[in-house]
Amino acid sequence: MAGWESSPLLARIAAGEGLHLDFKQRIESARKIARTLSAFANTEGGHLLIGVKDNGRICGADPEQEYYMIELAAERYTRPKVAFSAEVLVWEDKAVLDVHVPAQPEGRPFLVEEEDGVLRAYVRVGDKSRLAGGLLEALWRAEKQPQHILYRRAEAHLFAYLKEHPFIDEATYRKLLPPREAWKARKILIKYTLIGVLRIEILPESERFFLQSEIPAVYRRP
Repeated sequence: MAGWESSPLLARIAAGEGLHLDFKQRIESARKIARTLSAFANTEGGHLLIGVKDNGRICGADPEQEYYMIELAAERYTRPKVAFSAEVLVWEDKAVLDVHVPAQPEGRPFLVEEEDGVLRAYVRVGDKSRLAGGLLEALWRAEKQPQHILYRRAEAHLFAYLKEHPFIDEATYRKLLPPREAWKARKILIKYTLIGVLRIEILPESERFFLQSEIPAVYRRP
């Protein structure tokens, strides 16, 4: 895009949409944009540039109207309310509303009230926002709680598998456990992620876990 070297706005647009940046020509649905607010707040934060087309062309927007829609989205559809700030940027007499949503780990999961009345959280993956799902919502809630770790048969299955494979997902782990213990899979994955033994990777449609370090001796059986 011509002139990007001398314009911070154009430089940001030229870099394209990604984990921390999303373009919108205009806001047509407060509920839909609430999903983007939720995703940014639940992940690493980001900026929403309103008045920019998907191809990066600045079309301009009505800042007052767009701000009203963002405020409506946060107030009416996010639980708890997603915090944001906004400023108006101008390029060649065209206004762009720059909405900044900081990462807010202390408040997550930030949920969106959907059309069916169900509250669902979203997460940012690359340049898209997707449903977070039950595992991530449970992990975010568990961040606020102390973790009590035991190393028993179910945990042994997990680490035996990770010695032979680079990663594991919840569905695979559940299959390793006896049917009556399959419910433990999510809880164990979350606990070991929060204490730093496992590393979670969030994919466009799922999550997977990697062994980040050796099992601490305190969790091994004698």
